[in-house]
Amino acid sequence: MTQTQDDYRFRAAGPEEAEAFHRLMREVWRGMEDRELFAVDDLDRDWIAARMTGGGFGVAVCTPAGEMAGMLLVSIPGLGEDNLGYDVGMAEDRLPQVGVVEIAAVLPRHRGHGLERRMMAWAEDRLAGTEIRCLMATISPRNPASLHSAERCGYRVILTKEKYGGHLRHILMKPINGGRWSDLTIQE
Repeated sequence: MTQTQDDYRFRAAGPEEAEAFHRLMREVWRGMEDRELFAVDDLDRDWIAARMTGGGFGVAVCTPAGEMAGMLLVSIPGLGEDNLGYDVGMAEDRLPQVGVVEIAAVLPRHRGHGLERRMMAWAEDRLAGTEIRCLMATISPRNPASLHSAERCGYRVILTKEKYGGHLRHILMKPINGGRWSDLTIQE
């Protein structure tokens, strides 16, 4: 499925594009003043490729000339330890219904077009009709642009805690495909 908007083209990406995703996210990370906003130092192309399997996928947004302008990575962690449902105390029978928006990155020269928000919406559309009932993500509390994009897509902050080696992160959730907010139980 390919969709074109405002001269940008959105499409699915698989494990064969893990290297291109890795290069893009590293370029974004290297250009950041505050690199703690985007915890990618330990992530490599094998990590990315692994998340693009088992139902996971990437979303690539490209210019008309074919340059990758941004990327988003969605994993389907099942009962794996990376499932953010564990962090918020989700019932075990609900964990297989969680999709995780792992990483979103847009090159600086392509910002201002709502690409992150549009990639999130594209990913949600791709998951329509699947067993996934909620999408979850983490965002630094010091990253208002990404938080605003997620909130515009209907995500809500459920919990804020240290993740990824001590980095403070909001954990966000959005029910999809008939999922309900009441399916979530927060740890006490």
